[in-house]
Amino acid sequence: MRECSLHFDFMNEQKQLDLDKARELFGIAQKLGIHTYNTYGNAAVYPDPADDEKDHQFAREIRQLADQFQMSCSSFHFIGSVLDVEQPDQQRIRHVMQRSLQINSQLGTHVFVAHPGTFSDGGFKQNKVVHRQALQQWGAEKTHQIIVENLRWFGQQAAHYGIRLAIENIYGGRFYSQIDELIQLVEEVDLDNVGWCLDVGHANVDGVDLVQTVHRMKEKLFELHLHDNNGQKDQHLPAGFGTVDWIAFIQALNDIQYPGPATFEFFRWPLADREKGITRAVELWRTMEWVAENGYWTLDWF
Repeated sequence: MRECSLHFDFMNEQKQLDLDKARELFGIAQKLGIHTYNTYGNAAVYPDPADDEKDHQFAREIRQLADQFQMSCSSFHFIGSVLDVEQPDQQRIRHVMQRSLQINSQLGTHVFVAHPGTFSDGGFKQNKVVHRQALQQWGAEKTHQIIVENLRWFGQQAAHYGIRLAIENIYGGRFYSQIDELIQLVEEVDLDNVGWCLDVGHANVDGVDLVQTVHRMKEKLFELHLHDNNGQKDQHLPAGFGTVDWIAFIQALNDIQYPGPATFEFFRWPLADREKGITRAVELWRTMEWVAENGYWTLDWF
């Protein structure tokens, strides 16, 4: 069975990075016999450079704490833009990419995940606005090529740190959300260390054939985001609480001998106790893995 990677947010309720919370989360993982975690960038898309040393220090402290609990970081989710209409030379977003690599490579991760349709700052609500501005300024083909070049540059910089870049599928008609578009995008970037992150929950909302997609991505499937939903909303439920056919999906991973961990990205559980919720989510996943490998164990009814 695969190693499980738990999704950890190290921010507290005051939106501050919190080592005590990190210690609590690592402790839960240790009790479950889990040794990997994944996390993401919480700061603004374009953080104040004055905070560089503070951010470097926190990354170092998280790495030291993780080492104490014998935990390793399986992936880091980059929250940042891949297109800038305000600076045509793209230097601002490339600075953010480089800065994120410099800081978060200290966590020891070997995979960075990026959204291909995040344009400038302002989050999802601004993506269409910025994309429309880009089309007016450059046209569709040049806009696409700038995105390809920015991702290629990101991948080249990541390679210096021994990091692979995994481009994630989004959903709901967002830019590069269709699997065919995503696969073509990575193929145009054309770097050995740039591949895909398959977000199962997003794919389920869009009705994607997960088994076929796993077989298409093969050895360039660098990361997974595992969560469930009802096929209509991006609910980030634990695996098994929605409509995803997890047995078939796990069997597809086995078919291609996927070497990475089972990276959980669920944020909801119908229990107040976080530790019990995570424990049961992991138990359910491991049960489904066993069924995928061994079949169902049936008994006669009495």
